Amino acid sequence: MAAPARKRPRASPELLEALRAGKAALRRQRERLALREKVRILLELQRLCMPLIARHRPLAEWERPWEITP
Repeated sequence: MAAPARKRPRASPELLEALRAGKAALRRQRERLALREKVRILLELQRLCMPLIARHRPLAEWERPWEITP
């Protein structure tokens, strides 16, 4: 028998507003990055995710990270 679902308290409006403001600030910061830095971050994230996906199934050719250094 599955455990009963627990009800979690809702986040306060202040917390939600702070999270939204932080997310907007992070987005503005990332918008100002140079293209070279954006590509470097993209490649880093691809390399982090690749092993997780590969554990579950073989990677398609297009899913493998590029072997380049920005």
